[in-house]
Amino acid sequence: MAITKEYLGKDISDVIHTSSVHQHSDTAYAMLQDFHIGYLTKTQRGTKETEAPGSELLAQKKWKEEEIVDWSKPMLVQVHRVGNLYDQWIHVPVDKELRLFESNFMEFFSKSPWWVVPSVWVPVILYILYMSVFGGPSVMPWIPETPRLTYVEVFCYASAGILLWTLIEYSLHRFIFHAIPPSSSRFLMTMHFMLHGQHHKVPMDPFRLVFPPVPAAIIVAILYFPAQHFVPLSIGRALLAGGLIGYVCYDLTHYYVHHGTPTPKSYFASMKSYHMAHHYRNHNRGFGISSKLWDVILDTVLH
Repeated sequence: MAITKEYLGKDISDVIHTSSVHQHSDTAYAMLQDFHIGYLTKTQRGTKETEAPGSELLAQKKWKEEEIVDWSKPMLVQVHRVGNLYDQWIHVPVDKELRLFESNFMEFFSKSPWWVVPSVWVPVILYILYMSVFGGPSVMPWIPETPRLTYVEVFCYASAGILLWTLIEYSLHRFIFHAIPPSSSRFLMTMHFMLHGQHHKVPMDPFRLVFPPVPAAIIVAILYFPAQHFVPLSIGRALLAGGLIGYVCYDLTHYYVHHGTPTPKSYFASMKSYHMAHHYRNHNRGFGISSKLWDVILDTVLH
């Protein structure tokens, strides 16, 4: 708001097109059409008569939003109607209120404010770190208890877990969240929209930026419990604690790059620009959110 205050009632065409101030994609301009309320007078607008940015993208759309979905109704039961246009549709973002479920109970657990993530997972991480050092039986009774770890060993394995998380973060985002579900499968389209499609459709919804604890716990269980068969229990716990630390940092970073105001030229300012470019310029590159590490290694950096 502070950035735009000095331009109230003025033509901002030159400012908004100046890359030194901020670069806006056609997608971002198209999204701004929802807030269009009229034009300044010709005197106020200056002498330039150019087509509104984003209009070309809007012209390429093969649908009208209100013709294929009803935003006043739960989206999961109707998202399959988008059919072959699904991938294009979710990547033309809107600023609307999204409801997924008819049930208030289910809808409640589909959303999460950012502070729920550290509130739920920090105590879990501390408990797992404690168990890594002081030991304790596994929740899976057939997994034998193993020798306890020293503090140095816990630190090393937890650090490895954080690094492992960065690969999981990248892999989930690139290969699962950005897989294109077949239009013939209502189930896969619905699941994809619930997992990630909704975020690209309504990227600024503050309650759909971090993973709600229930689906997050399910993903943790799917990844962790099979791994207990391949690594000693104490090492597995330290790796899990590190992975969860990485996950919490990822989710909080994701929220911050959407709604925070980082210090200019800081690391988070760089990641904010990078992630916004993923949303509004090229969703097929730039899959790292907490870091660009695996984008660099696997050649998917978004320039």
